[in-house]
Amino acid sequence: MDGLNPSREFTNLDSESWQPKVVRWGQDRRLEFIEFRLLWEGKINRSELVDFFGISIQQASLDFAKYLALARGNMEYDRSEKVYRATSCFEPRFQAPDTQAFLNQLANLTTGTLPLSLSFIGSRPPCDIVTLPTRRVRTDVLLAVLWAIRDHSEIEVTYQSMRRPSATKRWIAPHSLAFDGARWHMRSWCHDSSMFRDFVLTRVQEIHARRPSEIDGSKDTDWHTYVLVVIEPRPDLTVGQRDSVMTDFGMQNGKLVKTIRRALVQYFVRHLQIDGPSATGQPIIWANREELKDLVDPKRLY
Repeated sequence: MDGLNPSREFTNLDSESWQPKVVRWGQDRRLEFIEFRLLWEGKINRSELVDFFGISIQQASLDFAKYLALARGNMEYDRSEKVYRATSCFEPRFQAPDTQAFLNQLANLTTGTLPLSLSFIGSRPPCDIVTLPTRRVRTDVLLAVLWAIRDHSEIEVTYQSMRRPSATKRWIAPHSLAFDGARWHMRSWCHDSSMFRDFVLTRVQEIHARRPSEIDGSKDTDWHTYVLVVIEPRPDLTVGQRDSVMTDFGMQNGKLVKTIRRALVQYFVRHLQIDGPSATGQPIIWANREELKDLVDPKRLY
């Protein structure tokens, strides 16, 4: 493949068996760990710090002393259980409470995508995650795309579009990657259709060759232009229902305004099911659909 053969060089990579080593962070990170456990679990002991960071008991004692000096009044020692407990006047000093960050960690631990050695969560509540079918991208395909983007080159691929009955061979010039919530795409110029389109990485069946590209990705207007998508509660809801919807979606002044690339609007509204036949069952509406409706034209999907 003109000096590029990812399939031969990386066939022995096994992402399932690879596990990262324990990272030895500095004291600042250990102070954040102490505060994380105090915030989310209400207590922490020295052995937790020792086990997680692989440090000595003496170093752990120094870290707790340092935290007490910097965050006076945040924790007190419980001699009966030999743990430090968060006080009633506890206020985080090193990190703002972020419920989404905690829940993301919990979800990733549950699905196994985050190793225990990299998570600050200690005691986990029973948890389960509804996962979508895995669309695993082949290593050789991803490498070829990454290198094409890096080197400003284009690749010849065999691609199975859902708009065509069989796979076709074509030259494309990828310039960016995008995740739509379920699938990874490469944003690329397609020489076959003479336009910028999204190509699903898992639908690439074969990489044949690559060559220098003269395509300027900055000319992809839909990718480089942002628009505002406005979401509002459905007008027929009761006052209580509207208030609940506004809380659920974090709306301000009765609406949620999202800044999204023009090329990605179709995926956003599809996931929220606020366009098409399924939209009638949703408690929200796409308030400015008329001005952006051309961005969800089925012809855009490839």
